This record gives sequence, C-alpha cells and structure tokens, in this order.
Amino acid sequence: MNDRGFAIVLFLAAFALRFGASFVLPHGELLLSDSAEYRAIATNIVAGEGVVLGEEAKAKRPPGYPVFLSFPEVFFPGQVEAAFTAQAALSALLCVMVFRLGRETLGKRVAVWASLVCMVYPLLVYSGSSLLIEPLYSLFFLLEIHFLVRAREKGRYGWVAGLAGGLATLVQAGHVFFFFPVLLYRRGKYAGPYLLSFLFVVGMWSWRNVETLGEWVPLTTQSGYTLYESLGPDATGGTVGHLMELPPREGRGEVAYDAFLREKAMEGMTPDRFLLLALEKQRRFWSVIPNAEGMRSGKAYLATLAFLPILAGFLFALWKWRRVGEGAGWLLLPILYTAAVHLVFLGSIRYRLAVEPFLILLACWGLAQVTRAGTLSGRGAGRRRSWESSD
Repeated sequence: MNDRGFAIVLFLAAFALRFGASFVLPHGELLLSDSAEYRAIATNIVAGEGVVLGEEAKAKRPPGYPVFLSFPEVFFPGQVEAAFTAQAALSALLCVMVFRLGRETLGKRVAVWASLVCMVYPLLVYSGSSLLIEPLYSLFFLLEIHFLVRAREKGRYGWVAGLAGGLATLVQAGHVFFFFPVLLYRRGKYAGPYLLSFLFVVGMWSWRNVETLGEWVPLTTQSGYTLYESLGPDATGGTVGHLMELPPREGRGEVAYDAFLREKAMEGMTPDRFLLLALEKQRRFWSVIPNAEGMRSGKAYLATLAFLPILAGFLFALWKWRRVGEGAGWLLLPILYTAAVHLVFLGSIRYRLAVEPFLILLACWGLAQVTRAGTLSGRGAGRRRSWESSD
C-alpha cells in the first residue's frame, strides 16, 4: 500500500473509532465547563454576535476552537452530534499528520507504527470524541513543526510554520511564547518569515481586542483567573476552580478584573512554595494514573496506564539521543516547552495530550531500537530527511 492509500485507511479507521466512542463514552453532551463555554461562543458567532461569551466576557477565550465549532453549528444548529462528528474527523486528521511528520523525521517504519498507536491510543480517542481543544491545538502544533523541519532547507516554509504557530496560539494561549525556543534552537533563513507570520496572526486578534474592549489585551482575559488558580492561596497544582473563593469583583470591568487577579495570584508567593507547586504540577503532568479522584474508575486507569510504554520508549529514545540525530530536536522541543509552561500553570494529564503525538513518535523510535525493529540510515545531504529508520 502506498503512502496515500495508507493515510486514507488510517483516517477512516481513526474517524470510525472516535465517532463510535462519542456515543459510547459516558461524558454526556459536555464534560467540562470550558467545553460548554466554547460551544456557547460558537453559537454566538453563528448568531452574528461575534467571538464573545457575554457582555462581561468578550475576550475570555481565544477564538480558534469556537470558530472551529461554529462550522458544524451553521449547518446543524443546536445538534451536538454534528460537533462530535467534526471533532472525530479533526482527531483522525491528527493521526495522518503524525504519519506525515514521522515520515519526514524518523522514517516510514516508525511513522506507520506511531500513527497506528495514535489511532488506538485511549486518551487520544477520548479527546477526539469529546469537545476539548487539544486535538485542534495538537494538529496546528504538528503542522508548525512539520513546516519548521522543511524550512531547514527551504526557508519559504517559515511563513507557513509561523502561520500554523499563530493559529495554535489562537487555540491555546499558552503557545504564545513558543517562538522563543524555536529561534533559540535553530536560526536560519526561515526565522524572519516564521516570526513575522506568527506575530501577525496573534496581532490580528490583539487588534480585535483593542477594538472590542478599548484596551490592549494580547490574547484573553482568562489569564488572571488561570494564574490565580495555579499560584493563588488555594493552589494545589491541580484544578481547584470549583473549590476556591475568588476575590470580589467590586465593579471592575473584564480587563481590570483580569489584571487584579494576576496581582492577587502573586501575593504571598515564595520561592519555596513556587518550587513545591511546580514539582506537584510536573507529577500530575507526567502521571500514569488519573489525578482526579472522581475519574479513578477501572476504565480510566486502563486509559492512563497506556502511557507507560510510551513513557518507557520516550526515555529510551532520550538515552539513545545521539543516534536519533539533531533534527529530532524539533520533536522534543514541543514536549520540553509544554512541560515548562506547566511549571507555572496547572498540571494535568489533559494538558499533556497536545504533545502526546510527539511523545509517541519518539517512543516508537525508542522501542524500535529496543526490539531492533529498525536501524538508522542516512539519507544524504540532498534529501529532506537527514536521519530516519530504514524502511
């Protein structure tokens, strides 16, 4: 089977699995409050009210995921099944992108295995059958890295990589500083175009916020709440929003209250407390068992324990890093960046999902070395791939 045929079969199989799971998994219509908010914003977009949640929440959420959800809402208003179908297709496309990126970097054999793992990996099936932002964010992240890899030899791909990075930021605001490690890791002709297109996309949304709110808001007015939950007096390293008591609003507007919460989040913070919280966030981020007690069912344990072989293969790949080749650093960069972000913000298995495809790619390469399923072979300076497992 050629690559195109494999990609089509992979997409259809992944879609069928996620589409079926959306009707089987006991998450009901919406599992998390942010899912409900994103869908409400999508409804407002279709109604012509703009990317707003309400009068006091005009920039609470970044626009990427609500815009995505607005498409099925246009054709099937009020039918959540349409949103689940779109999510399943999105997550299936993510598996195809894993195959494409893996083929460009680690070789076809590893790419095939990694994409098949992504297809059946329980946590990715779950996120692909629920209304969560992670599949869309992960897809843009994969596209960004894919074009950065290509830009090593053809600088014009830097424009497209920056576009993908900017769109990733409009899905997950925490992506906004990813251009720093990209430019520090490798500098080349792509750097200028990448940075310009990245900042242009983000800047367009910032400009919209100025027009809407009358004040400069780079991305969202949710950052204060997020920091308060992550570092405030009730912070534990995990989700405590339903338990913590927020400072009174006292007539502050959306932007002012966001700034007020950021200030309050840092009150009383000491280096020792920050370090303890950071360690707990990392424990939760890398956990192989459910963090929330309410989620500790037998099925949840089976789903999260599936990360164990991925983690083992990833660690083995790090041990054999010199054999992987320097280009594989592009696969490691998203993992390190996301883990670093969650030294500050909440730690959760969910927040790891966006980089699970990168972990799976490196894990499959690592496990291939353990089982001697593949050996490295150079492709020559004139080829896009500078390292890969033999096909």
